[in-house]
Amino acid sequence: MRGRLIGAIATGVALVATTVIAGTASALPATWNVARDDGGTGGNFTGQAGVTVLTTASGIQLTCDSASAAGTANLGPAVPDPIATLPPGSTQFNNCSGPFGLTFTVTHQGTWELHGDTHSGGLTTGRIINIDADISGPSCEATVTGYVNATFDNDTNELEVLADQTLTVSYVDPANDCLGLISQGEAAGFAGTFVVDPGLIVLPA
Repeated sequence: MRGRLIGAIATGVALVATTVIAGTASALPATWNVARDDGGTGGNFTGQAGVTVLTTASGIQLTCDSASAAGTANLGPAVPDPIATLPPGSTQFNNCSGPFGLTFTVTHQGTWELHGDTHSGGLTTGRIINIDADISGPSCEATVTGYVNATFDNDTNELEVLADQTLTVSYVDPANDCLGLISQGEAAGFAGTFVVDPGLIVLPA
């Protein structure tokens, strides 16, 4: 009886160890083959978008007429995440407005990173993480943080930010609360499509 008990315990320990090791292995960063589609060198790129929209969980929309971005892709074979980085201040949002004619500016804080998750048929699905953006305007001071889901298409060179509500309004100034339109702690989603130049080819390594 005692031998069977010890054997069962040993088997359980082995299963736990195997699970932990497998979990650790699956959590290792993905690696990617990243190159410019024109065969050039240097990872700097720009992105241009038309209308972009931030939508809060309560349905409030903050719309910008256009946006631009500048970042650096990590070119090479078997490149670990991040695929690309967007340094502080590298994303610009133009002519932004909300309900009741509220106008505002968006300031990119910190370094945002593009990470890949899966790839199929030339389309890489991933996330832009470490997002930190300040929203300011008349009677409005707020901060949005978190990550967004995104796809990158090798054929069209489009980086599409999906509207999933994965962001959080992490701060609203009580004295400048954006007319009560947005609330601290509520979820938000951002949507927009950036055309990347020079184009990139992103493939799993």
